[in-house]
Amino acid sequence: MTRVFVVGNAVSDVTLNVRRAPRPGESILAQSIARAPGGKGLNQAVAAQRSGAKVVLVSAIGGDAAGIEIENALLREAFDDLRLIRLSCDTDVSILTVTADGENSIITTIGCTQASSAERLTASLSDVQAGDYVLMQGNLSLASTNAVADLARARSAKVVINAAPWHWDSTEALEKCDGVIANEGEILDIAKGVDVKDSAAWLQAKGPAWVIVTLGAEGCLLSTHEGASNFAARPVKASDTSGAGDVFSGVLVGSLARGASLDDAIQAGQRAAALTVERTGTFSAIPSVEEMQDIVR
Repeated sequence: MTRVFVVGNAVSDVTLNVRRAPRPGESILAQSIARAPGGKGLNQAVAAQRSGAKVVLVSAIGGDAAGIEIENALLREAFDDLRLIRLSCDTDVSILTVTADGENSIITTIGCTQASSAERLTASLSDVQAGDYVLMQGNLSLASTNAVADLARARSAKVVINAAPWHWDSTEALEKCDGVIANEGEILDIAKGVDVKDSAAWLQAKGPAWVIVTLGAEGCLLSTHEGASNFAARPVKASDTSGAGDVFSGVLVGSLARGASLDDAIQAGQRAAALTVERTGTFSAIPSVEEMQDIVR
């Protein structure tokens, strides 16, 4: 079976539930706190694996207690292979604030993730084959992302990047992709544009076969060489939008690896993300293996 190699971060999530986001310079009180494994790479790998894909996760963790907790959680998942790069630094951390209406903001450290060299990452991908998928996010350095993308392309594997968080000053890595997933703010930053449809078309024309822009409650936009099309979102009452983009990306790429069409993969990703936002938490909100069986029908 085609495999999905997820190369990305694994972090310790600390979620603070608040009534509203703080104003600049303001201190507010959190209503609760929760800790769990997280990180865009980890979340997307778990979502893809639970959706039925054969997944290999390549990620760096520290030698601290947080790293051990993350490893123990990942060992309970049915990955095809778990390739953790253990470093002497502290495991990365994400601080999430979630407001009463489900909106979130996230700050993530990248020291541990980016301490893993391009050479170590590509060495972990020595068995990538033609037809496999390599899924990355924006947490790696641009040099590492380019190195992984170059290796995958040389092996005739397909490359997909979820361009979050967007912090590179070049679209070089995105131009090497078969597919790019970004949200509304990210695609406008990438293209330095003011219109989502035009920005997606601009990026797609630079190399990717397809660009998907997630639009929250408005669904998503797909841009290909044939033009743009919209996919409506399922109406939901959002409790917490944290991780919705990760679940969407992981299930979408997992579905493609299992042979689904792009349209069907998008719809499966949307169904999984809709279920996710109806729950609180991030890792705990990812649909289970049993739930995924209905989602990826």
